[in-house]
Amino acid sequence: MSLDRREFLLSLAAGAPLAFTQTALRWRAGLATVDITPPLGVWMGGYAARKEPARGIAQPLHAKALAVADSGGRRAVIVTIDVLGLTEPAVGRIASVVRRRYGLPRERVLLCSSHTHSGPIIRDQLAVAYDLTPSQWDDIRASTRRIEEQVVEVAGRALASMQPARLRWAQGKAGFAANRRTAINPDGPVDHTVPVVAVERRDGSLAGLLFGYACHNTTLPASFVSYHGDYAGVAKAELERRHPGVTALFIQGCGADANPQPRGTIELVEQHGRELADAVDGALGGAAEITGPLRAAFTTVSLAYAPAPGADDWRRKLADSNVHVQRHAQMMLDVIARDGHTVAAEAAPLHVLRIGSLSLAALSGEVVVDYALAIKRKYGSGTWVAGYTDSVFGYVPSVRVLREGGYEGGDAMLYFGRPGPFADAVEATVLNGVDALMSSTATGTEA
Repeated sequence: MSLDRREFLLSLAAGAPLAFTQTALRWRAGLATVDITPPLGVWMGGYAARKEPARGIAQPLHAKALAVADSGGRRAVIVTIDVLGLTEPAVGRIASVVRRRYGLPRERVLLCSSHTHSGPIIRDQLAVAYDLTPSQWDDIRASTRRIEEQVVEVAGRALASMQPARLRWAQGKAGFAANRRTAINPDGPVDHTVPVVAVERRDGSLAGLLFGYACHNTTLPASFVSYHGDYAGVAKAELERRHPGVTALFIQGCGADANPQPRGTIELVEQHGRELADAVDGALGGAAEITGPLRAAFTTVSLAYAPAPGADDWRRKLADSNVHVQRHAQMMLDVIARDGHTVAAEAAPLHVLRIGSLSLAALSGEVVVDYALAIKRKYGSGTWVAGYTDSVFGYVPSVRVLREGGYEGGDAMLYFGRPGPFADAVEATVLNGVDALMSSTATGTEA
């Protein structure tokens, strides 16, 4: 594109290289942060074994937004949120207000949960896991409404603050993620890559770091009852300490079957966070410039559940010694009484956001690592694959994990109030959906 005269003169005054300024003008970027830490006393999500609500604030929780626009004015916003996961109603409300208020269609709004287990419950997520009073659920709903409003607010502030920018892409490695299904499969895979997008201002200084990792944010145990972003929160804070004026944002990868190792203490969460920050910093020296248009596509695929038990089977489960099984059985009986059957399929959102030469494939739910490995094999190791985006409705196993069984293979779905594991078609359905979105964004015929 031709160089704007004002930008040219500004670049000379700032001493910026002409080549950099020409490139920078192809992008605009804006960053914003809001503290979403709820009041003390709100129950935290992620551990059924937790015995009490939040009693302190060990680290503030945040929602952070990166808004980008290409030279043609096409915009998108990525919001990262320190929560276990968003529910479908919460995502729907946020996306609807963002569209109405800022004119961004659904495919250009990506909501990414960090999956910290030391953040607040969102709405009724994992309700089977918790024995809470009506008043406690009221506190959770009030907290959720506030967070929804703050996510909309931070997206708007990022969009309003966009300035000429340069984007660069790199990948590092961090080694603390370990496959947690070793009792079932001792050779289970893991993804140690650390994808990074650096956002640079017109003068070449660093403004933002968007980075990811595929590992549960579960360094801190169930006995820890203070708000905290876990290793991802430490990494963000450490990067912002090292680079004053920078906004650091974390995207969770396909880490549903990975845990930090070792884990269990505040010292270890600091250790893992610093290691991740080191990986981000180490990758920056080899970062490549991102060029090209901004394209986005979105779809919702239907993930079929395996045939569920009938009402008599659920009634027998009411006598189970496990209180969570009892609650789940009663929930399924209530659904059958209301609808005549349990839910047969799950609506799973999928995004592909092409930021120039970088493709970000974003999958909903708790996605196991096989999906990231498969997508990167097909589209190249430079592809970024995220999980826990938009709604987090339960685990999304690959066929391998589904057939191996265990917690991620289907057992965990009772905590999400789902009837059981997915059918074998789950992996093909997700990957075919991603293929369609990759194709449409490659050709410019976005869905």
